[in-house]
Amino acid sequence: MANRVLATLARLGLLLGLSMALVFGFWIHGEFYQYGLYTLLLVGGFVTFLVIQGFRLALSGEMPRGRPRGEMTFTLEEGDRILRNAATLAVRPVDFASSPSVGDHVRARYETGPEFGRLLIVDASRAFLADLTEEDARGAGYRTAADLLEAGRSRWAWKPEDVVSIVRFRRLGVRG
Repeated sequence: MANRVLATLARLGLLLGLSMALVFGFWIHGEFYQYGLYTLLLVGGFVTFLVIQGFRLALSGEMPRGRPRGEMTFTLEEGDRILRNAATLAVRPVDFASSPSVGDHVRARYETGPEFGRLLIVDASRAFLADLTEEDARGAGYRTAADLLEAGRSRWAWKPEDVVSIVRFRRLGVRG
């Protein structure tokens, strides 16, 4: 609760700063009138654009990353874990068709279709299913490695000798 209030106060402070910068810009415009209307429009418009874009980036908390390069599909339970920040990795079969690369910005979608967020892939590795640790299982939002293996067995018919991709990610933006 305190973090939310603090974040709201910070955003309001930034908006106050933006307002003051724009009002200061009106005073600066008075100086540009001596150089002509076109100079005022070009320089003043460009500076105003930069100020607004800078504050937009500061308020969003993320640098723009452009269009996502792929997507990852999750079950409703996995998506819920991601939205609650209980999961920071996903374990998928190696032949997973749209395996993202490290640094990719991907859409996170439910199996039923709708997008629920954006993810930044921070690490990707491969391991034998039998070598998954309890830490990997907790990172995927499961209590134990046995729970993770059971979920994989029911979804992809995993066997202990299968090789899987371990994809670590970070949620982007202020969605959620």
